[in-house]
Amino acid sequence: MTHHRKSILAAVLAGLLVAAAAQAQGDAAAWRNTVVLYGMGAAIEGTAGMEDFEVPIDISISDLFDSLEMGAMGAYRGENDTWAVMVDATFMGLGATQRSQGGRLKGDIELDQTTVMGTVGRKLSDHVEALVGLAWFDLSTELVLDGPLATRAGEEGASWIDPTFGLAWHRPIGERWQADLRADIGGFGIGSNLLVHMLADFRWRASERVGVAFGYRLIQFNYEEGRGASYESYDLTEQGPLVGVTFSF
Repeated sequence: MTHHRKSILAAVLAGLLVAAAAQAQGDAAAWRNTVVLYGMGAAIEGTAGMEDFEVPIDISISDLFDSLEMGAMGAYRGENDTWAVMVDATFMGLGATQRSQGGRLKGDIELDQTTVMGTVGRKLSDHVEALVGLAWFDLSTELVLDGPLATRAGEEGASWIDPTFGLAWHRPIGERWQADLRADIGGFGIGSNLLVHMLADFRWRASERVGVAFGYRLIQFNYEEGRGASYESYDLTEQGPLVGVTFSF
């Protein structure tokens, strides 16, 4: 992604935040904020390719902890009685070896992935929100395919922005629990061919300020770009349980 496109992304995400915050200026006391620091044990399945070869990826949750070189995940939500604004950011650095065709083909992959999702929600009822946003993906990949006849290697990076549309459902359960469901779809050939994002979690409030969140998340995307020597593609599904700590203010 060029510096110009990154600047556009930053400006649009900032615009989403400002637009939602502006709706709350008349009732600042009702503006509620939550920060979540969490970890996700994601199984990753699919393919990553460049030029004229691709490497299958099948990393289980247990494999992930062996493959994970670095990771950081956090989310923010601010809301009043009508509007909500959300930002979710994740980074994963992975290194793994995959084998196929009876072990005769070995694929080594180094994958650094950063994902930032910025979303504005408009409350349709006490429990349902309509969502619109942007998702930014930045991937840096090194692939090595080692076979009986030859070894192929390549290194590429890809960045893209997907528009997203979705729905969210929130439901208090008693005084301390809350259930949340969210589903988004995006891409439409603007960035990726297709993006699917789903999240389900439960939150327990230990006090007015601190709580615990745990749930399950799925991110699926299909992206391809270029031709010939510049061709690269990612068809990946990342899913697994998550657990985190919430801070409200």
